[in-house]
Amino acid sequence: MRVLFILTLIMALSACAGSPATRLLKEHHNDVVERDDFGICKGYGCRYYLKTGLDEAEWQQIVDVFARAPEDAAAERALIKQAIGLFEQFVGPKTGTDTDDPGAQIINFSTRDQMDCIDEAFNSTTYLFILREAGLIRLHTLGKPLHRGNYISRWPHNTATIHETGGDKAQYVVDSWFHANGVPPEIVPAELWSSGWSPDKK
Repeated sequence: MRVLFILTLIMALSACAGSPATRLLKEHHNDVVERDDFGICKGYGCRYYLKTGLDEAEWQQIVDVFARAPEDAAAERALIKQAIGLFEQFVGPKTGTDTDDPGAQIINFSTRDQMDCIDEAFNSTTYLFILREAGLIRLHTLGKPLHRGNYISRWPHNTATIHETGGDKAQYVVDSWFHANGVPPEIVPAELWSSGWSPDKK
């Protein structure tokens, strides 16, 4: 299951990440994905792949977010936002990504510790996978990263996704790219996001 998870991310992101990032991820496709042992991308297009993890105290803070069972899928999405924000707060100082700025800087002479949408999509999907495997996410399943834009109609962008387990299996994006490290991500309907949605258009 863990190998399939990494391979799915490689296939979903390879078209936009480029060959260097694809080769890097393939080198690590057998990596374990556990709360105390997982990899994250940074440097734009997963130029750098670092192994990290959460200690017991950090993980317990994330578990505590889900201490009270959500009443419905919308309530669970609110908890997911909190948990992803905590993941970033804990992982940031360990990987140098705590200084990550919101969005992507057009002029940035040092992107080593910055993250573009490809990095964010990979990392958020990893965090969602860990939460789902731990049984903390119950009303959503993990989806494949979603892509929008083609340089002509709008700037290309990528994001992690989830699907509701009930009803019409509604798809939502979990997009951390819009905000600085540690700020909870935006979770909105995938159809809305695909139309070019951004927080400043709310």
